Amino acid sequence: MALSDPPDRSPALPHMDSPIAPIMVYATLSPLQVLPAEIIYEILSFLPPLSLASLTSTSKLMRAHALTDSLWSRFVRENVPYVPNLDHYPAESWRELYIGLHPYWFLARNKIWFSDKAHSGSTMTGNVAIMRYDPRRGCIEGLRLVAKHGIHSFESWDWAPEVIIHTFNPDVTLFVDDPIVKIDSGCYAQHNSAKEEILMNTGYSRGVRSMISLCHGLAPDLQSNAMALWPPRIIPARERVRNESRHLFRGEGHRPSTLSNASENTFRIRKWVEFGGMGTPLGVHIGEDVMTFSTVPEEYYTATKEKPWQGIWVGDYSGHGCEFLLLIQRAVEDPPVAPLSSFESPLRHHNDSNPEYRPIMPVKEGEDGSCAGRLEAIKLTGDPNVPRGEFTWVAEDIGPAGLLRIASEKIFRGARVVRSLGHMAARGFRNDKFIPAQLIMVDQDTLAQYWEDFGHVSFYRRVKVDSYLRTF
Repeated sequence: MALSDPPDRSPALPHMDSPIAPIMVYATLSPLQVLPAEIIYEILSFLPPLSLASLTSTSKLMRAHALTDSLWSRFVRENVPYVPNLDHYPAESWRELYIGLHPYWFLARNKIWFSDKAHSGSTMTGNVAIMRYDPRRGCIEGLRLVAKHGIHSFESWDWAPEVIIHTFNPDVTLFVDDPIVKIDSGCYAQHNSAKEEILMNTGYSRGVRSMISLCHGLAPDLQSNAMALWPPRIIPARERVRNESRHLFRGEGHRPSTLSNASENTFRIRKWVEFGGMGTPLGVHIGEDVMTFSTVPEEYYTATKEKPWQGIWVGDYSGHGCEFLLLIQRAVEDPPVAPLSSFESPLRHHNDSNPEYRPIMPVKEGEDGSCAGRLEAIKLTGDPNVPRGEFTWVAEDIGPAGLLRIASEKIFRGARVVRSLGHMAARGFRNDKFIPAQLIMVDQDTLAQYWEDFGHVSFYRRVKVDSYLRTF
């Protein structure tokens, strides 16, 4: 259902000069309509937008109530609470603003999205994007989150003098020159079908054009281990969709029949290169590809007092560049989100008779609730060795059971050092295995991983997602 103005089908009433008019009017009103205006307003404030739009076709009185603009401002504000001093500009009203970008408000509400493919088409690397509302232009835009190493220095490590540490100060920015998504007001109203793909005005960079389409989630009982899904089962998600199609997802079975069964956690983008006349019969259409995007439920990347380490992070992967990770902090007894058949307990990899592995400042059970549970680091973007959607490392217990020591050396002084397992593989994700490592918990915005077999330290920094939502 589109949120357009339906025809007025309310019954005709007698002229009010008639002596029986007040009686007849009262008799035709429903119990809801005879309530005081402020009570009706309070009731309508609980309705979702589709129900409020439907109410405009019931009667003149209810239409007038349903068109109250302050009711529609709530729908906009709930989707973009991060926009300060929000008004309905450039639309004439809150209702016009909401309807103009319907049904794509879920993009801006979920904020962070990740795809199965990179913008270049690589299936190993993927993309991370920030979707946000731009109040200056009244549109929803999606921009790739990119990172480069930034300025770094070399430092020695007293605990392992043979290891040279490269510091990591990543420069994380939005790539504004080539938007992934741009939803302009009224784009859906021109099509009015949940099954249609919508052409986006993303600037046609280098002749690239793109269309966005809605998805419908695949019911859990229809999912199987042999099925290619996005996102992978290793990543928490409210919905998953098929991720293989011989016909590049052109079949109607990949799209919702109505908006009521459209997913608000996944979508697809079809892109291609067009040479010659843009959108004319003379244009040459080549290199078509489809990217599937999904979002991470906010509770899995929002740090809390009990789970201060979870969030979106960026890591230093040397020659592969910077990669984005999802860190999830779970209770030790919680089962993994996916089978870890190649995992071995990290306890067997360490010799407790070695004094270097003995905790020098043990923490008593329950002394610090934030240092408890299991940390899982999952790649949202990957590389030719370990792709997106795979573990990059896991610390099975960051509490007392996994504690190796409290660092006393200058560079990591005071940091907890816990047992962990690092994931490595040959190019093409062949012969992957988990190897012994040590996770150095510098602070709640900085982590380091010592890959014992390689004599190498990788750093990870927290990405503050909300800092990329402001457009000015």
